[in-house]
Parts: sequence; C-alpha cells; structure tokens
Amino acid sequence: MTKLLSIVMALIAYISGFFSFLFPMTEKYNLYSDISYGNESREIMDIYVPDIAYDRPENGCILFIHGGSWSNGDKREMASRCIEMAEKGYITATMNYTLYSEETASDFTVDVMLDEIGMALDRIAEFSAEKGLNITRAATSGFSSGGHISLLYSYTRADEAPIRLVFTANMVSPSDLSYDVWGELCPVIVSGLSGKTVTSSMAKSGKADKIIASVSPVSYVSSECIPSLFAYGGKDMVVSPKNYYSMRSAFEKTTARYDFYLYPNSIHTLLNDPEVHEHYQAKLLEYCKTYFEH
Repeated sequence: MTKLLSIVMALIAYISGFFSFLFPMTEKYNLYSDISYGNESREIMDIYVPDIAYDRPENGCILFIHGGSWSNGDKREMASRCIEMAEKGYITATMNYTLYSEETASDFTVDVMLDEIGMALDRIAEFSAEKGLNITRAATSGFSSGGHISLLYSYTRADEAPIRLVFTANMVSPSDLSYDVWGELCPVIVSGLSGKTVTSSMAKSGKADKIIASVSPVSYVSSECIPSLFAYGGKDMVVSPKNYYSMRSAFEKTTARYDFYLYPNSIHTLLNDPEVHEHYQAKLLEYCKTYFEH
C-alpha cells in the first residue's frame, strides 16, 4: 500500500510539474511605452508594472540597458527580459540612450550615457510617485555595451543615483578595455568613450593607461561595490572571456558580494548553455528577493 501511494504521489507530482511547465504561473503586467526622461528624441523608456506591485508597501525596479557597441541598438531588444521579470512580479524598465555616430562624435563621451542612466532613474522615481508604486530600490542590468555602462554607472555614481541602487546584473559586458584584452580595438573604443585621442602606440606603451582605466569598470572594483552578478561566454569572439577573468580576479581581492557564470560553449548570444543560464536566472531571482526584499 505504501509503495502504491508513493507511485501515485510521484505521478501526481509529475503531472503537476508538466502542466505548470505548459501553463506557468505568471503575473499580469501593464506596459507604459515611450515615456520621455529627457528632451532628446532618444531619451525615452518603457516601464513594465506587474499588478502585484500596486499591493506592496515598497517596490524595486530593474533597469535593463540594451547593447549595440555603443553605436546602435534599441530598448525593444530588452523587452523579453523586462517581460520575463515583470511576469515574476518585478517592476522593470528599458531605455534608449544617445549613441555614438558621426553626428554625435564631437560631443559624445561615456558620461553622456551615464548622465542619461541617472535621468532615467530620476524619471522612474517620478513615475513611481505618479502611480503610487513607492519604488525605493533599483538595479541596473545590461547586455554587452549596455552592461558596460550599467557597470560604470553602478560603480562610479551609485551614491548620486535618484533611487538607491542595491545590485547590478550584467551579461557579456566589456569590463576591461585594456590593450591586453581588446588588442587594436582598444584605442578605437577608448577614444570614442573618453573623447580623448588614444593611439595604438599609446595603448601598447602604457601612456594611455589612465584614460583606459577611466572607462574600464574593472578599474573601479572595490569592497564598496554594490552586489554584482555576471555572465560571460566561453567562446565569445565579441567580448572576449578575458573580460571575465580580469573582472573575477579583481573581485576576488575584495569583500564585495559577487557571482560569476561562465557559459563554456556559448558565443556572444549565450545560447548554447541552457543549464548554466537556468542557474544565472535563479541567481538573478535570488538577488531580487534579497535586495528588493520581495
């Protein structure tokens, strides 16, 4: 009898699991599109608010930042990430920002994008007050170049953020822009981000070390960093795994909270290691529950 009961219970568990896979329990959400956070045409954002957020005394919000080599891309590319987390009950947002181009080159530096992240967070705070959401905590999360500016903002401007930053979670982020990691792309990228001319010979000789460090998140790693979650591709030809090793080595010398996931079989898209991605997603949820406290 006991054995039969165990079999029945196991069968029920299997059937329940099967149907929960087919019909996962998700939160309903509202999408607020193309909210302006500045005066420029690209200074717009989308905010996703799950119904459950209105019932909480306080909320957190994850700001997702798209990639595109600092020169292209759109907030819509992060819609699936926003929806995924909104369906789990978290307020999310995604933003457009100023991109590098021939037209913007004369005024463009990484500070332009960092300023816009601050402006977007300020608009989220205003939106929170308008909707009665009481968003008191925030996190940044970026993909590729979006991860780069997410990290730079979180490590250099957390103290001035309009909403308290409690963690950052980023995927395939350029973290160490040194010549050893990026080769001949180093002077090109650093010149564009810093607004200062860096040549290959300067990068190789060490004459540009201070400029390179100023736009490299790894330079700002310390025990004071907010909790940080990372994902990198082991076969990534766009953002080399050297970024993973450099960043991890820097964090290992601190007492800051950090978690790294290397997708060993994946290129830049991180699609070839589903089991690792499940662990990353579970850790992201853990961060949300721990640092948003809901």
